[in-house]
Amino acid sequence: MLRFIAFTTLFALIAAAMPQPWLVHFIHQADPGLPVGILVTYLTRMLMSMFALVGLQCFIFATDVKRYLPLIWVLGVASSIAPLAGIIALFYAVPSDHRIGFFWVVFVDLAEGLAQGVLLVTLLLRVPRSTPHG
Repeated sequence: MLRFIAFTTLFALIAAAMPQPWLVHFIHQADPGLPVGILVTYLTRMLMSMFALVGLQCFIFATDVKRYLPLIWVLGVASSIAPLAGIIALFYAVPSDHRIGFFWVVFVDLAEGLAQGVLLVTLLLRVPRSTPHG
């Protein structure tokens, strides 16, 4: 599961590091009417950077699950709470008549993060507890 999360989220680094004109172009493709200023591109880059960081952490954690188990728990819980807070804030901040185009791109990104976090915590609950001697 950690490798799957790493594989699916490391591609976000492309969007986080792409040149400004390209990012503006892709945002206009998602929502042609959205005014793309510095705040929109900054928030897009930060969201994509967050997903890339989670992917990098999962890639590292997958190398030794027993060693990183406490950190995997932190990642799973944080990956469940943060996207949920983002989805709530997104629906609260954007009026229902403006929920088109780019809104749904951000929503799907957050929903994917939430699904991965919940699945990770669910799988962690199934990991047998290790004893102090074994």
